[in-house]
Amino acid sequence: MWCDNRLLLFGVLLLTFLVQAHITAAANSKEDEFAEFDRDPDAQEEEDDTEADVEEVEQNSVNNDDFNDENEFDKGGKEEKSEDQQEHEEQDEFDPFTDEEEFEGYNKDRMPKAKAPAGGPGLKITKVPVHLRAGWQAFYLELVTLAGILVYAANFFTGKSKNSKLATAWFKAHKPLLEQHFSIVGDDGMSKEPQSGVLVKESESVYTLWCTGRQYCEGMLVELRLLKRHDLVSVMAQMMRPKSELIKVTVYMDDEDMDNFVFALLPKKQAAKYQKELQDLSYFCGDKKSAERFNLQNHSVLSESGEVTDFILSQQVCNIIKKNEECFESLHFSDQFVGPKKDETEETEGSNKLKKPKKVLLFEFKIPGNGRTKVASMGATEQLVKMVLFFIDRVKSLRLGQQARSKSDKKRREVEQSFSKQSHAQRQEAAQMRREEKIRAEKERLMAEEDPEKQRKMEEQMTKRDAKKRNPKVKSLKVRM
Repeated sequence: MWCDNRLLLFGVLLLTFLVQAHITAAANSKEDEFAEFDRDPDAQEEEDDTEADVEEVEQNSVNNDDFNDENEFDKGGKEEKSEDQQEHEEQDEFDPFTDEEEFEGYNKDRMPKAKAPAGGPGLKITKVPVHLRAGWQAFYLELVTLAGILVYAANFFTGKSKNSKLATAWFKAHKPLLEQHFSIVGDDGMSKEPQSGVLVKESESVYTLWCTGRQYCEGMLVELRLLKRHDLVSVMAQMMRPKSELIKVTVYMDDEDMDNFVFALLPKKQAAKYQKELQDLSYFCGDKKSAERFNLQNHSVLSESGEVTDFILSQQVCNIIKKNEECFESLHFSDQFVGPKKDETEETEGSNKLKKPKKVLLFEFKIPGNGRTKVASMGATEQLVKMVLFFIDRVKSLRLGQQARSKSDKKRREVEQSFSKQSHAQRQEAAQMRREEKIRAEKERLMAEEDPEKQRKMEEQMTKRDAKKRNPKVKSLKVRM
């Protein structure tokens, strides 16, 4: 985790440096672009006059020097002129314009010659603004984007590797214990023959382990929900609001090995949320109660029966939970588990069939470290996994009393009746909608018919059918005389 934070800090510093360089370059370019507008026009004219006077004095001095040099090189100049004349005559022999048959009235001596500008070249060099120069400052956006991609890619691979190491460490720490209680540990379900020792990778942060081959249960599913270290946004959110790794254990009990009851031991801050969202807790459990009498001050109890509460939260179980309080999150036992409660829109759009409930034991544990998890800390939940295996046998031995059983059976019948009434109302509403749709389609077909005779016949048929539906059905009896 320390390496991940150092990498993220390096990326933030790099992005800050690039943005600061861009701001500095932009400020300099603005100064260069608008410098000429800040000058005083009168002061500019005075500077131009002064520069013109200086140039005139310099030109006079240069002319005097040239006059003295002409006397010294007069003789040499004549010799050079004679050589230039010879070269000029040789060029005239090969001049194509001297052909009288092709060109008439051509006189080379009358051709205007280019004159050199007096007073030297009159070119004025303008400074190019900084934002138009081909420097690295012009590509600040690309550089920032490239740096962000590099930081994201580096965080992705480091986070992916860290999660893989943590999952492997947890599996190695708990594998001997699981192999003692299950005949198959780690079946991926991809082949016909069962396999063992496979930790399935669902995503970069979720790993699953399926165990089966034990009495009183169909199997046990372990989900390792690690932090999303491969996602840079999640890493930054983790810095603001730290969370821990979560381990969710689901035991699917046999129908004949678990009695009818619903029980949950939840954190105080989340008990109301769980009861509102989960259907079995909201239907079968009453108000939440504090677990202080069991020496569990940070948890609340949701139970269908007080008999079940006293049986599950025995002194041995409470001691294990209290000893591993930093790793324990919640437990939830239910014979009517169907998942989250459906909304009104989902109920109308969903199927009218009652979803078959499952008898499950749900456990949630967390790895200590508050997100800064080490490989050595992944074995801290071994005692709680032993408690899970202990509860499989303990729930099998639980048998409700006559009063608690009759109460639980009555609640389940009420739930089935309410669902059947709700399903019947939904079916009636769907049938009414189909009838209205059929009538609407017939009226549209009637309006679309162009033949008046066919349209009249269709109207008569619709009228007869409606009258037949409104009149009561009377059975006619034939009497033989």
